[in-house]
Amino acid sequence: MPISSLHENEDNIREDMGDLEFLAEQIKQFGVQQPLTVYPHPQIEDDYIVRDGNRRYLASLKAQITEVPCIVKPATDRDQVADVDMAMTTGRTHKRTSDAEVSHGIQRYFDLGQDVTTIGKKAKMSRKEVLTRAKVAQRNDGLSKAYTSGRLGLDAVQRLQDLEDQSGVAGLYERSLERIEDMPNGASVETVERVIAETEASIRRDERKAELEAAEAIEGNYEMTYGNAWAKVEDEMSDQEHVKAGHRYYFAYRDAEPTWYAKEKKVKPELSEAEKLEKQTQAKLNSMLSIVSRTRRAFITEAFQSTKADEAFAKQAIAEQIFENIRYDEDGREVLGEIIGLPVPEVDAENPGSVEAREQWSGRVTNHLSRFTLANLGRMLAFSSLIRAEEALGKLKGFERSQYEGKNFRGAWIRTSEYYLFLMEQLGYELDLDEVEAMQYSAAKEPQRNRELDLVEVPDDACQSCGTEPFEPTGATICTGCAAAEGEDD
Repeated sequence: MPISSLHENEDNIREDMGDLEFLAEQIKQFGVQQPLTVYPHPQIEDDYIVRDGNRRYLASLKAQITEVPCIVKPATDRDQVADVDMAMTTGRTHKRTSDAEVSHGIQRYFDLGQDVTTIGKKAKMSRKEVLTRAKVAQRNDGLSKAYTSGRLGLDAVQRLQDLEDQSGVAGLYERSLERIEDMPNGASVETVERVIAETEASIRRDERKAELEAAEAIEGNYEMTYGNAWAKVEDEMSDQEHVKAGHRYYFAYRDAEPTWYAKEKKVKPELSEAEKLEKQTQAKLNSMLSIVSRTRRAFITEAFQSTKADEAFAKQAIAEQIFENIRYDEDGREVLGEIIGLPVPEVDAENPGSVEAREQWSGRVTNHLSRFTLANLGRMLAFSSLIRAEEALGKLKGFERSQYEGKNFRGAWIRTSEYYLFLMEQLGYELDLDEVEAMQYSAAKEPQRNRELDLVEVPDDACQSCGTEPFEPTGATICTGCAAAEGEDD
């Protein structure tokens, strides 16, 4: 059939069609191997809507194919529920549907009049999961985004949904969700419960503070809780009675109710003349030193901007910091010793002199470093802060990736990638083939990693034909099963 007569199914639950470029290249070479299933368009004569094969249809457009094989179903066969069934089923055997797409499919069933029991049987889900997913699909707020991104499990989402429906505390759901959204690693249902409890206490505390402010009560500080000047009030009194007695209140961490304190009544002893003179001296110095501090800071600013720096001092300062960076790192000490031509003496427990030799080595390091140029010292300073990454790179585990890589989570790969970038950009290092393969292998094992942190080109993480999990050999783009099937088609 001419591809110009076909139309994408607007009821398709997919939001992400995946990588169509590879599929388009396959279609250019081999054509469409599996026919599309279509039925007549209800409004446009001689045109058709794609029931099954929307990805093949879109990829064929990219490949500029003019005709595609189709199986035409009569208009009487058109069934929107069956269309959703098809999308929900093929999404599990071909390109996987995301959590968001599955939830969209669940809501689509409801829109088409399906009941929760029928939907649960089709999707193989409990009644509670069906209702939770449908509710998530109806909205586009922080809760649904956290769920579809995998940062919240189903139990955690259900707990927050129950909180929204049942909470009698104004703002509790919104404030709890706001805190959970800021958690880069997501939250378990136990964490959600803790956040809800803490947020509820915080709201109650805010309400009590407002009541106390209205009663003109005076808030104290943390020093009252441990000093001798104030004592805790043990008697039960109303807010008005506390205020009248001159008491002050303080909220301990997470407490929703304040603790009241009364000023201790102590008879001040008479000061001697020497004590009076000492207090006068202290008061004078305190008042003057604050003025001197401002003058001193102005001098420092002016001096840094106008005084020529002492290069020898700068070298010594940088050298000392370099040594501090590697002081407790065995690999760092060894590499630095090789760089400056001062190998690290080995420590032998049975030879007391070896310990003394190591200590002498530490004292000589900064002197040797000071002989380098400032530019080279600056480069070594940066290197010494990254060298700890070297220790893990002798094993594949040192190349592991995480789905939480980013600005808010500095995992091991963040440090490793910074180390490699330094080596390549500052020292002209070229990656070994085994290092490239280790990076590709570990990246492919974590499809949800931050791809901006990839240092080498990484093949797609899943088979681009059927969407299975990562597979061997590393570097392939389709799994062995699909490759064998293509060979049979040829």
